Amino acid sequence: MTSTTKVNKGSGKLSSRRFKTMLIEIIMILVTAVVLYPFLIMIFVSLKSTKEALISPNTFPSEFHFENFVKAWQIMGYEKVFLNTLIITAVSLLGIVVFSGMASYILAWSKHTKFYGFLYLFFLCGIMIPFYTALVPLVKLMTDIHMTNSLFGMIVYYCGRNMPMAIFLYVGFIRGVSGEILEAGKIDGANVFTLYWRVLFPILKPITTTIIVLDALSLWNDFLFPRMMLTKSNLRTIALSQYYFTGEYGNKWELAFAAYLLTIIPILILYFLLQKNIIQGVAAGAVKG
Repeated sequence: MTSTTKVNKGSGKLSSRRFKTMLIEIIMILVTAVVLYPFLIMIFVSLKSTKEALISPNTFPSEFHFENFVKAWQIMGYEKVFLNTLIITAVSLLGIVVFSGMASYILAWSKHTKFYGFLYLFFLCGIMIPFYTALVPLVKLMTDIHMTNSLFGMIVYYCGRNMPMAIFLYVGFIRGVSGEILEAGKIDGANVFTLYWRVLFPILKPITTTIIVLDALSLWNDFLFPRMMLTKSNLRTIALSQYYFTGEYGNKWELAFAAYLLTIIPILILYFLLQKNIIQGVAAGAVKG
């Protein structure tokens, strides 16, 4: 009787766990469906005619109008705005990774703990201070140093804005790396730059990938600062071009939604290519920091 009772209790616990697992899975499926529904509607509308998009936006297209993407491409001047956005994003990411990584290397492993500890806290202030409180003086400063209507000015701004968070993640990750690696490199005669680029930087791949993906999403989709700093049409980014596109073709929902898809496809590709390292990098940088 005792063994039978134990078996019944064990099977009862197992069925209870299965029920909880199924319930969690159902909830996750429902949440995913709610999140993906607007994206699915955007795809449907982008493939419809103007009349069908207005009458029945939530239904599957009766005919596929792929020419909507061609028209949206031409109206946006997609090649130019894509190139502008790519230059700003790629060069800014390069600057963020290079300068933040080297600064974090010194901040994390330096023996002058008080001075570099102060510098570390100074960088962290860039995370704590709300962006909008510094927006007006920042725009005034950029205007005074003649960096408006300049891709280089945008790159300088993005590097400065995103470096504090990158340094926070890098320092946390580097502090979790064994110091014996540094000592072994010094014994072999490696200088500071060799130690960083040849020894440490390859180890930083997970957190570097995380920083690249998160910052790329932020830079690619930024609208407010380009709206304030780039007034020339030939310097527009994708997000800014999309704003003007919607203003001029707001009643052409099929073209507007096709333009939205053209905007998000490149960054989605980057995200799916690099997503395997994101969770690992964020967990290591945040928890160890």
